[in-house]
Amino acid sequence: MPRIKFIFDHLGKYKFALITLLAVTIVYAGINLIPNLVISFLIDNVISGRPVSDGFSRILEDFLGGTAYIREHIWLVAVVLVIIYLLVALFMNIRQRLQGDVAENLCENIRNHLYSHIQLLPYAYHVKIKTGELIQKCTSDVDMVRRFFSGQFAEIFYILATATIALLVLFGINKRLSLWVCISLVIILIYSYIFFKQVQKQFRLSDEQEAVLSTNIQESLSGIRVIKAFNRELYEIERFAKENEKYKAVTLKMIHYLGSYWSSSYMIALFGILLIVVLGVFEVRNGTLTVGDFTIFISYQTTVLYAMRQLGRILSDFGKLSVSIDRLKDILQEEAEDIHQGLTPPLKGDIHFDHVSFKYDDDPRMVLDDIDLTIKENETIAIIGPTGSGKSTLISLLSRLYEPTDGNITIGGINIKDISKAHLRNNVGIVLQEPFLFSRSIMDNLKIIDEEITDEEVYKATSIASVHDVINSFERGYRTLVGEKGVTLSGGQKQRIAIARTILKQSPILVFDDSLSAVDTETDAAIRAAIKTLNGKMTTIIITQRVASSKDCDRIIVIEDGRITQSGTHEELCAQEGLYKRINEIQSQIVTSEEVR
Repeated sequence: MPRIKFIFDHLGKYKFALITLLAVTIVYAGINLIPNLVISFLIDNVISGRPVSDGFSRILEDFLGGTAYIREHIWLVAVVLVIIYLLVALFMNIRQRLQGDVAENLCENIRNHLYSHIQLLPYAYHVKIKTGELIQKCTSDVDMVRRFFSGQFAEIFYILATATIALLVLFGINKRLSLWVCISLVIILIYSYIFFKQVQKQFRLSDEQEAVLSTNIQESLSGIRVIKAFNRELYEIERFAKENEKYKAVTLKMIHYLGSYWSSSYMIALFGILLIVVLGVFEVRNGTLTVGDFTIFISYQTTVLYAMRQLGRILSDFGKLSVSIDRLKDILQEEAEDIHQGLTPPLKGDIHFDHVSFKYDDDPRMVLDDIDLTIKENETIAIIGPTGSGKSTLISLLSRLYEPTDGNITIGGINIKDISKAHLRNNVGIVLQEPFLFSRSIMDNLKIIDEEITDEEVYKATSIASVHDVINSFERGYRTLVGEKGVTLSGGQKQRIAIARTILKQSPILVFDDSLSAVDTETDAAIRAAIKTLNGKMTTIIITQRVASSKDCDRIIVIEDGRITQSGTHEELCAQEGLYKRINEIQSQIVTSEEVR
């Protein structure tokens, strides 16, 4: 039932189209069986001259002018058959169109729901999930739904309608022989059900291994620069080959299951047909069955038995569909962030970390431990410390990508837990250490903040970020395509474009998360100086490993092992023993040695 509800919920306005499809399929199944009845009428009543004994033959006889007239104008039967097959073709066309409409619109709604839900899932989910697995679910599993509803779904009702109508006709002709037909159908159905239950696990294993393969490809392509830098091409090829071998093994096992089913079910169907042929011959010899009726039995039983075999294949595909729906539901059952609920006040005033501690769910170690820090409004501070000391985590808490384990964070006295996440993140501009650029033009990447931004505003922001002249030096200027993740640009160029993009947000709080590391110290200083000239005031937080980036700040915070160990100006910290003084001395010696060279 939950799977049916999943489909029904995503059909939207095409629920009526699905009901129409089922009605058309049932009519199509009924019309498809009529030609055999016409042929039986031709053999028994027209050619053999037997008196009409059933309702259908009587209607046909009256419509065509009587058996004697039909015998003289045998072409009338051919016309009737042509008309019937034209109707079959018409309903087949309608059925195919409705199948396409239902399947494609259903999958469009699923894709839209998946994408919007994934966008709203919390950052912690995206950190732990494998991108390749997520992509595989959103492509292969959705395509499995599309393929099932574009063909097999209506086929189930076609088979059931065909079997029901055929059996009603057969029981009207010969009950004893019809019981044997029912027995052979039951055997095929039971066999198909057993197969369906056994093969379902194998489908899941195949899907899961395909997800591993997709993850492998995605990671390798994303990290191709690292792979080549460390000469790991052969290792990655071998690793992919091993996973591909596993995928082949589980998929081949599934195919072997299917092969066994098709061959064995074919033999069961043939034995069923053979049984009816033998019993039917005796019935004809005894005079309890006419040749025309015997023809109907053979043709109907063949049609129904092979349809039931097809039902086994559909049931196997239904097994794959069930697995795919469950995997899609796994994503949709993850709780999405409510980014809009909450207050939307002007974010002015001091930022206060009130005894904030934080640890990840799967790690007992405190990443931040009792951080008590106030950042004054419009103040520029630098946060410096070793790798892994918790600097970036502090900013993740400020933008509510994570929630503090203990303590509270306030802006202007308002707890950020009470502020809308969308409003908070719109007012906290962050330039990340690893800037992400989309595979679009430079101008498109800059205007992703707001399409209404003017070119003049873009030029001003890029000038502040010291990248305007660099962009103009490109052959196509701001229309230059940067490639996936900005691969065609240098690290420094990407970071400066990302800085310009964040400046365009005009956020009252601006954070540089080690994002000046790829630019030289002269450009670093020029960017920081230009930011101070912006209209209006802003609170600026600079996370850095470089003393040159921090020494001009109003205050410098030193974090070690998740704790604040030092706080003061550049001069104050250089005058006291501690981490900052040691970093300054080391970096000063490096600069001096470079100047000597």
